[in-house]
This record gives sequence, C-alpha cells and structure tokens, in this order.
Amino acid sequence: MNAQQLALDELEVPLPPSEVHGLAAGLLCSEESTRAKSLWFRELLESAGIAAEDVAAHADALRRVDAWFGGIVAELNATDLAWQPLVPGEDAALAERVRALGDFCGGFTYGVSLGLGNQGNRPLPAETREILDDFQAIDGVDADGDDEQDEAAFAELLEYVRVGVLFILEELRPAEAAPIGATEDPSSPGIAH
Repeated sequence: MNAQQLALDELEVPLPPSEVHGLAAGLLCSEESTRAKSLWFRELLESAGIAAEDVAAHADALRRVDAWFGGIVAELNATDLAWQPLVPGEDAALAERVRALGDFCGGFTYGVSLGLGNQGNRPLPAETREILDDFQAIDGVDADGDDEQDEAAFAELLEYVRVGVLFILEELRPAEAAPIGATEDPSSPGIAH
C-alpha cells in the first residue's frame, strides 16, 4: 500500500487513489492552481464526510495529501514530459491496471468539468473534447485477458492518456502562461508544501 492510499484510507475517502490523482490533474488542467487545490480538497473532504469543524482532527493525513497535490503540480510543470497517470506497476494484474486507468480517466474528466464549470463553462477546443470523450470511454473499459496483446494494448492506452493529459494542459493552460502554481503576486503564497 502506498502513502497516497494510506492517507486516503486514514481520511476514509471512498475514492481510489487513481481517481483522486485524475481529479487533481483535471482540475490543474482547467483551473488556476490555488482554486484547483481548494476544489480538490473540498471534493475529498465531502466524499469522506469530514465537516469543516473536524478538519483539525485530520491534520497529519491532510498534510500528506497536500504534499501529494504539490507533487502533482511539480510533475505537470516538469519540462521532461515524464508525468504519468497513477496506476499500479506491471507486477499488478492487467485487470487491476485497466481499472485504475479507468478510475484516473473518470477523475480527470470530472476534474476538467468541475474546473471549467467555475469559469462559466468556457468552450473546449475540438481536440480536447475528443480526448475527454475517449477518456470517458476508457473509464468504462474492462479487461478480461492477460496475454501479450492485451499488455501491448494497455501500454498504448496508458501512453495515449499520458499524452492526452499533457495536450489538454497545453490547450487549456498554454506554456506561455505562468507554470501551474506560479502567482503574479509575489506576496501570494501559492501552493503550500
């Protein structure tokens, strides 16, 4: 079990880590980072049934989740394009990896929708709409096989999702803009790590 899963379990978040990762990435692709972080935490706390007055009791787990969000920001900002969706490694069964990729895609599309909904539902470029439609289809895929062809198809699907997220990030938050998490006001704290 990884640190993200432990923190989510401690908070009793009923969502799988891949979906939570997708939600964060989708929000960061479609919304200013401080607002994305606020929306992400709101979704996590609501899903766990944690009321505002109970947040202090979960401070340690929330700090770990906050650090995870900061890591997602850093990965999406990296110039090496090595960012990856959170899915189990090759040692996990193919069905588990496919389910996790579907969870990621579901969280991502929801995150983009949530982020754009806070901006008056601005129109999406056609390519972004196509990718999001594909992600919704991936969210419903089941894997039955576990042979080399299925493994190769999964590797292609994983790469499509990885590149699709980076493409959507570039479409909705172009590189000439400040990196995710950067602020124009030097006195603004940005994302706390």
